[in-house]
Amino acid sequence: MPTLNPDLRFLGYVAWCLRRKRGYLVGIAFVDEQTLFCARMGEQICQIERYCRLHDPHDDLQDIQALALEWVQHHADEFSHDTVRKAFAQPVLD
Repeated sequence: MPTLNPDLRFLGYVAWCLRRKRGYLVGIAFVDEQTLFCARMGEQICQIERYCRLHDPHDDLQDIQALALEWVQHHADEFSHDTVRKAFAQPVLD
């Protein structure tokens, strides 16, 4: 996750790959539930960052915090531990 830290990596493997008009969509299978959960938390941070940039808060800390809270209220359930557990329990595509 170079957005967070160029050295941040999570152990996993490519589970599937689909060709798209502009590149590829790749599914990653992580080696254990904790790694998956950490990767999803990193993804959540990246999504919040993107959401804040789209709404151009002009580096005002209060605006950034309000936008981050707004994003969390709308999307945090998608990143809950139960959601991660369900994703981890799904079989890998052949």
